[in-house]
Amino acid sequence: METTEITSEPRRLVRPKQDRWLGGVAAGLGAYFDLSPALYRIAFVVLALAGGTGIVLYLVAWLVVPEEGAADSLAAEELRRHRGHPRRLVGLAVLAFAAILALSEAHVWPSPGNLWLALALALAAVAWWRLGPSSRARRRVALGSLLALVAAGAVALVLFVSVPLFAGIGKRLDAPTVATDVHSRYTLGMGKLELDFSGVELPKGQTFVKATVGIGDLVVTVPADATVDVEGRVQAGNLVLLGQQDGGARIHSHVVDRTGSGRVLVLDLHTGIGDVKVLRG
Repeated sequence: METTEITSEPRRLVRPKQDRWLGGVAAGLGAYFDLSPALYRIAFVVLALAGGTGIVLYLVAWLVVPEEGAADSLAAEELRRHRGHPRRLVGLAVLAFAAILALSEAHVWPSPGNLWLALALALAAVAWWRLGPSSRARRRVALGSLLALVAAGAVALVLFVSVPLFAGIGKRLDAPTVATDVHSRYTLGMGKLELDFSGVELPKGQTFVKATVGIGDLVVTVPADATVDVEGRVQAGNLVLLGQQDGGARIHSHVVDRTGSGRVLVLDLHTGIGDVKVLRG
């Protein structure tokens, strides 16, 4: 009796050349798992808008998943081609790691966050990989990439911390004694801003104060007899509002402490990198 043995090749994850939008990652995942590629496209877009993670995942998949008809992926092919240049591999790894960290905090909408910094790091990584660190011309290219990276980093820092332009640098203390000397807005670019309202008898009703520090600390001392309605925001640092403390990145808290005096101090406090503290006088 003759027996027929049917063998099938194992399914291989590849990026197809047909019916793809960009690099073929979503189309390849859909074909491999027998699902609609639209599901993966939606997932990548949502993750990209939420915090840049979708872009990182898509780029990694594009590098490690081979294209249809190719023996190896782009990453495997490039690593094999440049096995004799370990310094280039190390430099690429450092730049790529920094780009991933920057991109993890990036936002496409409504604000770019660290997106431009991540793009600059990615360009620097490509230049380092393609040109290498050996000749004078290559060193010039590396220097130009470094300068562009520094400039992009400065722009990204300004966007991230929302540094108020022309707002001054240093330590500033404002301790009014009468309500008419309490301003509605206080701003400092870099340094420490202290607002001491403990000696002020506020009028009946609401008194609004908005204070912003780009990089540094913001300390507000409020009257003992006033209701305090405070909203605090910190991009990176610590937020201490009348004993309630939180720390980390993108911190937002709202605290209301009532006294029943009829005097209400409404505070809108924000700092980019630093601490925001509200204390009772």
